[in-house]
Amino acid sequence: MKSIAVLDFGGQYAHLIATRIRSLGIRADIYQPEGFCPEKYHELAGIIFSGGPHSVTEEDFLQVDFDVRSCKLPILGLCYGHQLLAKLLGGKVCRGQTREYGAASINIAGDDFLFNGLPQQQQVWMSHGDHVSELPAELRCTASSSDLQIAAFSSADGRIHGLQFHPEVSHTEYGQQIFERFLSICTPDRPWQPEAYHRNIIAKIREQAQDRKLLLLLSGGVDSLVALKLCLEAVGQDKVLPIHVDTGLMRANESADILAHLEKEGFSGVKLIEAQERFFTALKEVYEPEQKRAIIGRLFVEVVEEELETLNLDQNWSLVQGTIYPDHIESGGSKKSQKIKTHHNRVAEIQKLIDAGRVIEPLSDLYKDEVRRLGQCLGLPDSLINRHPFPGPGLGIRVLCSENEPLTSDWNREEEQLKSILENHELDGMILPVRSVGVQGDSRTYLHPAAIWPKTGVEIGSRQLLEVARTLINSLKTVNRVVLASIPLENNFFLEAAWVDETRVARLQQIDSIVHRHCAGQQEIWQMPVVSLPARTESQKDIFVLRPISSRDAMTAEVFMLPENIRRSLYQELFDDDKVGAILYDLTSKPPGTIEWE
Repeated sequence: MKSIAVLDFGGQYAHLIATRIRSLGIRADIYQPEGFCPEKYHELAGIIFSGGPHSVTEEDFLQVDFDVRSCKLPILGLCYGHQLLAKLLGGKVCRGQTREYGAASINIAGDDFLFNGLPQQQQVWMSHGDHVSELPAELRCTASSSDLQIAAFSSADGRIHGLQFHPEVSHTEYGQQIFERFLSICTPDRPWQPEAYHRNIIAKIREQAQDRKLLLLLSGGVDSLVALKLCLEAVGQDKVLPIHVDTGLMRANESADILAHLEKEGFSGVKLIEAQERFFTALKEVYEPEQKRAIIGRLFVEVVEEELETLNLDQNWSLVQGTIYPDHIESGGSKKSQKIKTHHNRVAEIQKLIDAGRVIEPLSDLYKDEVRRLGQCLGLPDSLINRHPFPGPGLGIRVLCSENEPLTSDWNREEEQLKSILENHELDGMILPVRSVGVQGDSRTYLHPAAIWPKTGVEIGSRQLLEVARTLINSLKTVNRVVLASIPLENNFFLEAAWVDETRVARLQQIDSIVHRHCAGQQEIWQMPVVSLPARTESQKDIFVLRPISSRDAMTAEVFMLPENIRRSLYQELFDDDKVGAILYDLTSKPPGTIEWE
């Protein structure tokens, strides 16, 4: 059976590339580039080089061990792979001059097979700092963007192709068609008929479970619910113990709502463990995002182990998690990928259990859209399948913390450049002295948001605001997010010493509840985190961030702009609360900003 080799250079999307190829009817397998020799695999029809966090401008850059020029197979390079192909064939790559993160528009330059029949102008998804600046004679440019002269290239014989953008992500509007055209160069056959996820996963659970009791951490989200349903089908209800831990970091009334909903849908025997005080005590005076995640993950394990002692199971148990692939890759799970943020199901204590063979993760190869399709096959109701994703650490990572100490970065040096860019759009703004996590060029960033607001009497449309946000992030090295402030923040934004405590979480629960009630009918919203900042306005009122996004698989996300009437009514109710001083509307796509702020 013919197949495609995906060489993993550590990119966030390497696994997603293979998934997209398999969906088009051809088997795709992931290989490490070191030692990979195409001649060893007689079934290979083509090769794809993934993106990655590295730079081909480095002295010891990551490359392949075979000769690209003499290889007979079609090759497609994406992002880092695009740059690597150009360099190996004699082209030049420049570092740091042009940066593009998120949506970009490309123009197709003449006839090219990959773009045959597609619009001359199309939206793609970028995430890069380096770029190809000069092509060798055997390659020709096939697409460009407003910021990039060479956004794509192909060889004269049509065997080698490079794309600076990511066709594998859902926000590249013609990505699947581009893949289809590349595959047609490789082989006309479409023999891959994958067995149903359902049947494969059930068999794998049974093999891993053997005769053990399965303890499942149940958050109430679609991932853990699908994992629960699979485990029940695989080994029976008497061998599955679902545990829901109320950490105090859930949404308002969420634990009670989850249990009631599960009971209504026929899920019984869920063990509720109330551990609110324990989590708040452990998080006192903790400020750093990764440290918060580690503490929350460790406490989950401790709670489970204590529950095990009461059951007298000795070692006859396994822990089941609803881990999906984005959790794995963002935690640095691929050999060459960088850690963006540690998910609660990848903290050190969990990793020890994984290494000991005590953890079952039936969904670990799937993306969120695939999990939802599987949930439909399992007969779960839409009300459970389509719930907004909620992070395992809960509101603990939506309550940003601060020691109220001066930051040592040079963010304030870019204020003048920020002002200069905004002046052309009749906007004002500032770089905020807080930080959030981002993903830029497949690497983790921990940088500042820039807040912007219209000058007095000026109205700015959504499209212009989003374009300004993109320009700022691509231009300013200390900024990875842009937010639209409801009021001018200059001389009106004051950091305070703050950590995760009952008072701040209760306030966030209240605001979060209002926001989700107003936005309940907006089906395009895939997720809408609400973030509490460790800062107050001059009148000593709270500052919150709204982060509505649309997505398909959580690997990329676009900003969702609320209809004006809904935003107006929402803001009116929020400001009726005399403790709310400012609302910041996040205008940042993923990349460069992660969906969550931490």
